[in-house]
Amino acid sequence: MIKPHNSLGFALLVVLTGATAAFAANAADVQKLLDTGECMGCDLKGASLYNFNFDGINLSSANLSAAGLQSSSLSFANLSSAILLEANLALANLSGANLSGADLTKANLYRADLSGADLTAANLSGASLESADLRGANLSGANLSGANLFRAKTGGANTTGTILKNATMPDGSTHRGN
Repeated sequence: MIKPHNSLGFALLVVLTGATAAFAANAADVQKLLDTGECMGCDLKGASLYNFNFDGINLSSANLSAAGLQSSSLSFANLSSAILLEANLALANLSGANLSGADLTKANLYRADLSGADLTAANLSGASLESADLRGANLSGANLSGANLFRAKTGGANTTGTILKNATMPDGSTHRGN
């Protein structure tokens, strides 16, 4: 069973405040996630799941568009091929997570810990990665066009084939190449 980091997180869990009808999570899928600790392919659009411990969870191919996961721990979670469009992952711990092929378009990853994460072929276009920790992450083939990497820590990251067109780099400059 999934537990919030604190009772305030539990009280705010599935209230789904701020979720419009277009982004309303499937209540049965949210309950499945909380009861079983996994939810492959689930519809969790707009779910308010912040400040929870989801370490090692399997959310592969789940739809988490516009979900609130800020301050949650998803260390070593399987989010391969997950849809995280405009998801809020600010301050989240995604260290060692599998995000290969995930769609993180316009996601908020401000100060997120992505150290050692697998982001192979992930779409991070327009994402905010300001002050994120990407040390040792695998970004091979990832699309970071238009992403904000200002002050991100990128030491040891694999950036082979990464698309950085118009991305704001850690030093504040704008990448004009591919």
